[in-house]
Amino acid sequence: MLSALHFLTHIGLSWILANLLPGSRKDRWLVVLAGILPDLDGVGILWSHSAYLATHRAVGHSLLFGLLLIAIAMLRADRPWRTAALTAISFHLHLVLDLVGTGGLPIRYLWPFSDRGWSYQGRWVLASWQNGLVMAATLGGVLWIAWRRARAGRTMSL
Repeated sequence: MLSALHFLTHIGLSWILANLLPGSRKDRWLVVLAGILPDLDGVGILWSHSAYLATHRAVGHSLLFGLLLIAIAMLRADRPWRTAALTAISFHLHLVLDLVGTGGLPIRYLWPFSDRGWSYQGRWVLASWQNGLVMAATLGGVLWIAWRRARAGRTMSL
C-alpha cells in the first residue's frame, strides 16, 4: 500500500512540474512519464527476488536512462528544449524522492558503467511522517492546479 502511495507521489510531482509552464498535452505527458518510467526497472520482481535486486534502481534510475528520456523528449516534443529541461528535472526529482524518501536499495546512477550505488544515510522509512507530508503536499498541489485550471475554463487532461 505504501509503495503505491509513493508511486502516486512520483506521478503527482511530475504532473505538477509538467503544469508549471504552458505546453501541449504531449509535452506534459513526456514530463510525467520521465517521473514514473524509472520504476520500470522493478519489473524483475516478476521473475525472482534476485532479478529484482539486480535491476531495480539500476537500469531505470541510471544516467543513461535519463539521457534516453531527454533524447525522446527532444525528438517528440512540441517545445523540445523546454520539455527536455523539464524531463531532466522530472527524472532527477524521481531519483531524489527515492534517495531520501525510501529505504532499501541504493541508486546505481552510473549503471552499466559502474555498479557503485548511492544512498543517503538520513533517508526516511517509507511509513514516515516526512513521506506523509510530501504525499499530502503533492496531493494539495495537484488539487490546487486542477482547481486553477477549472476556474480558467481549461480542460483537466494531463
